Amino acid sequence: MDDNVMKETTEQVGRSVVKIEGLNDGYRITVKGNEEELKQKRRVGGAFINLLKQLEKAGYRLPFPFSWILRFWNRYSRP
Repeated sequence: MDDNVMKETTEQVGRSVVKIEGLNDGYRITVKGNEEELKQKRRVGGAFINLLKQLEKAGYRLPFPFSWILRFWNRYSRP
């Protein structure tokens, strides 16, 4: 176990394995599974984020969970 990791858990989610590690300075999430299936899910997720961006740009007020997801994604994807 890495010295930076304080706590960790691994769970089977469908056919994928998700590992969440609580670090001293944040969290790390690792997903392992079928590479093609994960790529497809990323494409679908990306299309959903693009839809949320377009709705916000058009002036629609997004409900709480969707506005939070978009805010998180915008902070996450900054260089």
